[in-house]
Amino acid sequence: MVTVWRRGKTKANLLLSNAFPWTRTRHEPTRPLPYEIAEMIVAHITNDLDTLKAFSLTCRSWYIVALPRLHHTLTLRENELGVNNGQLKRLSKLQGLGLLPLVQEIRVKQWRHTGGWFMPQAFSLRDLRYFSAFANVRTLNLQNTDIHRFIPGIERYFEHFSPTLQSIILYKPCCTPQQLSYFLSIFSNLDDVEIWGGRKHVSTTAEPANLVPSSAPKLRGQLTLSDFHWVETWTHLATSCGGLRFRHMYLRMDASCAPVLFDACAETLESLRFHARDGSVGTGKRLCAGFSADSH
Repeated sequence: MVTVWRRGKTKANLLLSNAFPWTRTRHEPTRPLPYEIAEMIVAHITNDLDTLKAFSLTCRSWYIVALPRLHHTLTLRENELGVNNGQLKRLSKLQGLGLLPLVQEIRVKQWRHTGGWFMPQAFSLRDLRYFSAFANVRTLNLQNTDIHRFIPGIERYFEHFSPTLQSIILYKPCCTPQQLSYFLSIFSNLDDVEIWGGRKHVSTTAEPANLVPSSAPKLRGQLTLSDFHWVETWTHLATSCGGLRFRHMYLRMDASCAPVLFDACAETLESLRFHARDGSVGTGKRLCAGFSADSH
Protein backbone atom coordinates (compact mmCIF):
# COMPACT_ATOMS: atom_id res chain seq x y z
CA MET A 1 0.00 0.00 0.00
CA VAL A 2 2.94 2.33 0.77
CA THR A 3 4.37 1.77 -2.70
CA VAL A 4 1.01 2.51 -4.32
CA TRP A 5 0.66 5.66 -2.23
CA ARG A 6 4.11 7.02 -3.07
CA ARG A 7 3.83 6.31 -6.78
CA GLY A 8 0.31 7.72 -6.96
CA LYS A 9 1.20 10.73 -4.84
CA THR A 10 4.09 11.58 -7.16
CA LYS A 11 1.81 11.52 -10.21
CA ALA A 12 -0.85 13.54 -8.43
CA ASN A 13 1.70 16.15 -7.33
CA LEU A 14 3.01 16.38 -10.88
CA LEU A 15 -0.47 17.04 -12.18
CA LEU A 16 -1.06 19.63 -9.50
CA SER A 17 2.24 21.39 -10.22
CA ASN A 18 1.28 21.61 -13.88
CA ALA A 19 -2.12 22.99 -13.01
CA PHE A 20 -0.71 25.49 -10.49
CA PRO A 21 2.67 26.85 -11.62
CA TRP A 22 3.00 29.12 -8.59
CA THR A 23 4.46 27.82 -5.35
CA ARG A 24 3.32 28.17 -1.78
CA THR A 25 5.38 29.08 1.24
CA ARG A 26 5.78 26.48 3.92
CA HIS A 27 3.51 28.28 6.38
CA GLU A 28 0.82 29.35 3.94
CA PRO A 29 -2.52 27.75 4.88
CA THR A 30 -3.81 25.12 2.48
CA ARG A 31 -6.99 26.04 0.67
CA PRO A 32 -9.55 23.53 -0.56
CA LEU A 33 -9.04 22.59 -4.19
CA PRO A 34 -12.08 23.60 -6.29
CA TYR A 35 -14.22 20.64 -7.27
CA GLU A 36 -13.93 21.49 -10.97
CA ILE A 37 -10.12 21.41 -10.83
CA ALA A 38 -10.15 18.08 -8.99
CA GLU A 39 -12.46 16.69 -11.67
CA MET A 40 -10.05 17.79 -14.41
CA ILE A 41 -7.13 16.11 -12.65
CA VAL A 42 -9.02 12.86 -12.06
CA ALA A 43 -10.02 12.78 -15.73
CA HIS A 44 -6.33 12.29 -16.60
CA ILE A 45 -5.83 9.32 -14.25
CA THR A 46 -9.11 7.46 -14.68
CA ASN A 47 -7.38 4.41 -16.16
CA ASP A 48 -4.60 4.36 -13.57
CA LEU A 49 -6.24 2.68 -10.59
CA ASP A 50 -3.18 2.84 -8.35
CA THR A 51 -2.91 6.60 -8.76
CA LEU A 52 -6.67 6.99 -8.48
CA LYS A 53 -6.66 5.11 -5.16
CA ALA A 54 -3.83 7.28 -3.85
CA PHE A 55 -5.71 10.37 -5.03
CA SER A 56 -8.81 9.26 -3.10
CA LEU A 57 -6.78 8.95 0.13
CA THR A 58 -5.59 12.56 0.04
CA CYS A 59 -8.62 14.22 1.60
CA ARG A 60 -12.38 13.95 1.78
CA SER A 61 -13.11 16.26 -1.16
CA TRP A 62 -10.72 14.33 -3.44
CA TYR A 63 -12.19 11.06 -2.22
CA ILE A 64 -15.66 12.21 -3.28
CA VAL A 65 -14.36 13.11 -6.74
CA ALA A 66 -12.49 9.82 -7.25
CA LEU A 67 -15.12 7.49 -5.78
CA PRO A 68 -17.47 7.21 -8.81
CA ARG A 69 -14.55 6.32 -11.09
CA LEU A 70 -13.08 3.80 -8.67
CA HIS A 71 -16.35 1.88 -8.58
CA HIS A 72 -17.57 2.50 -12.14
CA THR A 73 -16.87 -1.11 -13.19
CA LEU A 74 -17.49 -4.21 -11.09
CA THR A 75 -15.74 -7.38 -12.27
CA LEU A 76 -16.84 -10.74 -10.85
CA ARG A 77 -14.45 -13.64 -11.42
CA GLU A 78 -14.86 -17.23 -10.40
CA ASN A 79 -11.51 -17.34 -8.64
CA GLU A 80 -12.43 -14.56 -6.23
CA LEU A 81 -13.00 -15.42 -2.59
CA GLY A 82 -16.53 -16.59 -2.02
CA VAL A 83 -17.57 -17.03 -5.66
CA ASN A 84 -16.96 -20.75 -6.03
CA ASN A 85 -19.07 -21.67 -3.01
CA GLY A 86 -22.01 -19.56 -4.11
CA GLN A 87 -21.55 -16.70 -1.66
CA LEU A 88 -20.98 -13.45 -3.54
CA LYS A 89 -19.38 -11.77 -0.55
CA ARG A 90 -18.11 -8.81 -2.54
CA LEU A 91 -21.67 -7.65 -3.17
CA SER A 92 -22.48 -7.57 0.53
CA LYS A 93 -19.36 -5.49 1.19
CA LEU A 94 -20.27 -2.97 -1.52
CA GLN A 95 -23.82 -2.83 -0.22
CA GLY A 96 -22.60 -2.19 3.31
CA LEU A 97 -20.47 0.71 2.10
CA GLY A 98 -23.30 2.13 -0.02
CA LEU A 99 -21.31 1.77 -3.25
CA LEU A 100 -23.71 -0.29 -5.39
CA PRO A 101 -25.40 2.80 -6.92
CA LEU A 102 -22.00 3.91 -8.30
CA VAL A 103 -21.54 0.80 -10.46
CA GLN A 104 -22.30 1.49 -14.13
CA GLU A 105 -20.78 -1.63 -15.70
CA ILE A 106 -20.82 -5.24 -14.53
CA ARG A 107 -18.42 -7.79 -16.01
CA VAL A 108 -18.88 -11.49 -15.31
CA LYS A 109 -15.83 -13.53 -16.27
CA GLN A 110 -15.69 -17.31 -16.27
CA TRP A 111 -13.86 -20.01 -18.16
CA ARG A 112 -15.52 -23.03 -19.73
CA HIS A 113 -12.92 -25.57 -18.58
CA THR A 114 -14.05 -24.99 -15.00
CA GLY A 115 -17.73 -25.47 -15.83
CA GLY A 116 -18.80 -21.90 -15.08
CA TRP A 117 -20.10 -20.51 -11.80
CA PHE A 118 -22.54 -17.79 -12.86
CA MET A 119 -25.88 -19.59 -12.61
CA PRO A 120 -28.95 -19.46 -10.35
CA GLN A 121 -27.37 -21.91 -7.90
CA ALA A 122 -24.63 -19.34 -7.19
CA PHE A 123 -27.13 -16.94 -5.62
CA SER A 124 -28.37 -17.29 -2.09
CA LEU A 125 -31.40 -15.19 -1.16
CA ARG A 126 -29.08 -12.59 0.35
CA ASP A 127 -26.85 -12.53 -2.74
CA LEU A 128 -29.85 -12.10 -5.02
CA ARG A 129 -31.07 -9.21 -2.88
CA TYR A 130 -27.71 -7.48 -3.25
CA PHE A 131 -27.50 -8.27 -6.98
CA SER A 132 -30.94 -6.72 -7.43
CA ALA A 133 -29.84 -3.50 -5.72
CA PHE A 134 -27.88 -2.16 -8.70
CA ALA A 135 -29.75 0.92 -9.89
CA ASN A 136 -27.48 2.59 -12.45
CA VAL A 137 -25.89 -0.20 -14.51
CA ARG A 138 -25.58 0.84 -18.16
CA THR A 139 -23.38 -1.96 -19.53
CA LEU A 140 -23.61 -5.70 -18.89
CA ASN A 141 -20.71 -7.88 -20.03
CA LEU A 142 -21.28 -11.63 -19.66
CA GLN A 143 -18.64 -14.20 -20.59
CA ASN A 144 -19.52 -17.86 -21.27
CA THR A 145 -22.89 -17.52 -19.56
CA ASP A 146 -25.35 -20.42 -19.63
CA ILE A 147 -28.45 -18.33 -20.20
CA HIS A 148 -30.60 -21.45 -20.55
CA ARG A 149 -30.01 -22.24 -16.85
CA PHE A 150 -31.86 -19.06 -15.86
CA ILE A 151 -34.99 -19.98 -17.85
CA PRO A 152 -37.75 -19.95 -16.75
CA GLY A 153 -37.55 -17.13 -14.22
CA ILE A 154 -34.71 -15.17 -15.81
CA GLU A 155 -36.51 -11.90 -14.99
CA ARG A 156 -35.82 -12.52 -11.32
CA TYR A 157 -32.09 -12.05 -11.92
CA PHE A 158 -31.92 -9.44 -14.68
CA GLU A 159 -35.14 -7.43 -14.96
CA HIS A 160 -33.99 -4.82 -12.43
CA PHE A 161 -31.38 -3.69 -15.01
CA SER A 162 -34.07 -2.78 -17.54
CA PRO A 163 -34.59 0.92 -16.67
CA THR A 164 -30.90 1.86 -17.14
CA LEU A 165 -29.19 -0.81 -19.26
CA GLN A 166 -28.12 0.56 -22.65
CA SER A 167 -25.42 -1.85 -23.80
CA ILE A 168 -24.89 -5.60 -23.55
CA ILE A 169 -21.84 -7.69 -24.50
CA LEU A 170 -22.13 -11.47 -24.70
CA TYR A 171 -19.18 -13.78 -25.28
CA LYS A 172 -20.26 -17.28 -26.33
CA PRO A 173 -23.65 -17.38 -24.60
CA CYS A 174 -25.17 -20.85 -24.24
CA CYS A 175 -28.90 -21.00 -24.97
CA THR A 176 -31.38 -21.49 -27.79
CA PRO A 177 -31.90 -18.69 -30.34
CA GLN A 178 -35.36 -17.96 -28.93
CA GLN A 179 -34.05 -17.85 -25.36
CA LEU A 180 -31.45 -15.31 -26.43
CA SER A 181 -33.98 -13.06 -28.11
CA TYR A 182 -36.19 -13.28 -25.04
CA PHE A 183 -33.24 -12.37 -22.81
CA LEU A 184 -32.44 -9.30 -24.92
CA SER A 185 -36.09 -8.21 -24.90
CA ILE A 186 -36.05 -7.90 -21.09
CA PHE A 187 -34.14 -4.63 -21.34
CA SER A 188 -36.52 -2.00 -22.66
CA ASN A 189 -33.83 0.70 -23.02
CA LEU A 190 -31.23 -1.52 -24.69
CA ASP A 191 -29.52 0.20 -27.63
CA ASP A 192 -26.17 -1.51 -28.32
CA VAL A 193 -25.71 -5.28 -28.70
CA GLU A 194 -22.37 -7.07 -29.11
CA ILE A 195 -22.19 -10.86 -29.45
CA TRP A 196 -19.03 -12.92 -29.98
CA GLY A 197 -19.87 -16.47 -30.98
CA GLY A 198 -22.52 -18.64 -29.43
CA ARG A 199 -23.12 -22.15 -28.15
CA LYS A 200 -26.53 -23.57 -29.01
CA HIS A 201 -28.17 -25.37 -26.15
CA VAL A 202 -29.93 -28.56 -27.23
CA SER A 203 -32.91 -28.93 -24.93
CA THR A 204 -34.59 -32.28 -24.32
CA THR A 205 -37.88 -30.53 -23.61
CA ALA A 206 -40.05 -28.25 -25.71
CA GLU A 207 -39.39 -24.51 -25.66
CA PRO A 208 -41.56 -22.83 -22.98
CA ALA A 209 -44.62 -21.25 -24.55
CA ASN A 210 -44.32 -18.15 -22.34
CA LEU A 211 -41.12 -16.87 -24.00
CA VAL A 212 -43.02 -13.97 -25.49
CA PRO A 213 -41.30 -10.59 -24.94
CA SER A 214 -43.18 -8.32 -22.57
CA SER A 215 -41.30 -5.22 -23.77
CA ALA A 216 -39.78 -3.93 -26.97
CA PRO A 217 -36.12 -2.90 -26.58
CA LYS A 218 -35.02 0.24 -28.43
CA LEU A 219 -32.18 -1.46 -30.36
CA ARG A 220 -31.35 1.78 -32.16
CA GLY A 221 -27.59 1.95 -31.55
CA GLN A 222 -24.87 -0.40 -32.83
CA LEU A 223 -25.05 -4.13 -33.48
CA THR A 224 -21.75 -6.04 -33.48
CA LEU A 225 -21.73 -9.72 -34.42
CA SER A 226 -18.66 -11.93 -34.69
CA ASP A 227 -18.96 -15.55 -35.78
CA PHE A 228 -22.62 -15.52 -34.77
CA HIS A 229 -25.01 -17.29 -37.15
CA TRP A 230 -28.35 -17.54 -35.30
CA VAL A 231 -30.81 -16.09 -37.79
CA GLU A 232 -33.73 -17.25 -35.62
CA THR A 233 -32.75 -14.83 -32.84
CA TRP A 234 -33.22 -11.76 -35.03
CA THR A 235 -36.31 -13.14 -36.75
CA HIS A 236 -37.92 -13.70 -33.35
CA LEU A 237 -36.92 -10.24 -32.11
CA ALA A 238 -38.15 -8.53 -35.27
CA THR A 239 -41.54 -10.23 -35.18
CA SER A 240 -42.07 -10.14 -31.41
CA CYS A 241 -40.78 -6.66 -30.59
CA GLY A 242 -42.06 -4.63 -33.49
CA GLY A 243 -38.89 -4.69 -35.56
CA LEU A 244 -35.23 -3.74 -35.26
CA ARG A 245 -33.91 -0.18 -35.51
CA PHE A 246 -30.10 -0.42 -35.44
CA ARG A 247 -28.30 2.56 -37.00
CA HIS A 248 -24.87 0.96 -37.19
CA MET A 249 -23.75 -2.63 -37.83
CA TYR A 250 -20.46 -4.48 -37.75
CA LEU A 251 -20.70 -8.05 -39.01
CA ARG A 252 -17.72 -10.41 -38.95
CA MET A 253 -17.08 -13.90 -40.32
CA ASP A 254 -20.55 -14.81 -41.57
CA ALA A 255 -23.29 -13.43 -43.82
CA SER A 256 -26.15 -15.69 -42.77
CA CYS A 257 -27.79 -13.10 -40.51
CA ALA A 258 -27.23 -10.20 -42.89
CA PRO A 259 -30.38 -10.50 -45.10
CA VAL A 260 -32.72 -10.56 -42.09
CA LEU A 261 -30.92 -7.68 -40.37
CA PHE A 262 -30.76 -5.54 -43.51
CA ASP A 263 -34.43 -6.05 -44.21
CA ALA A 264 -35.43 -5.26 -40.61
CA CYS A 265 -33.23 -2.14 -40.38
CA ALA A 266 -33.65 -0.87 -43.94
CA GLU A 267 -35.13 2.46 -42.81
CA THR A 268 -32.72 3.17 -39.95
CA LEU A 269 -29.33 1.77 -41.02
CA GLU A 270 -26.75 4.53 -41.51
CA SER A 271 -23.42 2.70 -41.62
CA LEU A 272 -22.27 -0.86 -42.13
CA ARG A 273 -18.97 -2.68 -41.80
CA PHE A 274 -18.86 -6.17 -43.21
CA HIS A 275 -15.85 -8.42 -42.63
CA ALA A 276 -16.46 -11.75 -44.35
CA ARG A 277 -14.45 -14.91 -44.81
CA ASP A 278 -12.44 -15.07 -48.03
CA GLY A 279 -14.96 -17.44 -49.58
CA SER A 280 -17.91 -15.15 -48.95
CA VAL A 281 -16.49 -11.77 -49.94
CA GLY A 282 -18.66 -11.72 -53.05
CA THR A 283 -21.74 -12.49 -51.01
CA GLY A 284 -20.87 -9.74 -48.59
CA LYS A 285 -20.47 -7.17 -51.34
CA ARG A 286 -23.84 -8.06 -52.83
CA LEU A 287 -25.48 -7.77 -49.41
CA CYS A 288 -23.82 -4.43 -48.74
CA ALA A 289 -24.93 -2.91 -52.05
CA GLY A 290 -26.86 0.29 -51.45
CA PHE A 291 -25.44 0.86 -47.97
CA SER A 292 -22.47 2.89 -46.72
CA ALA A 293 -20.08 0.08 -45.89
CA ASP A 294 -16.50 -1.08 -45.70
CA SER A 295 -16.29 -4.55 -47.23
CA HIS A 296 -13.24 -6.70 -46.59
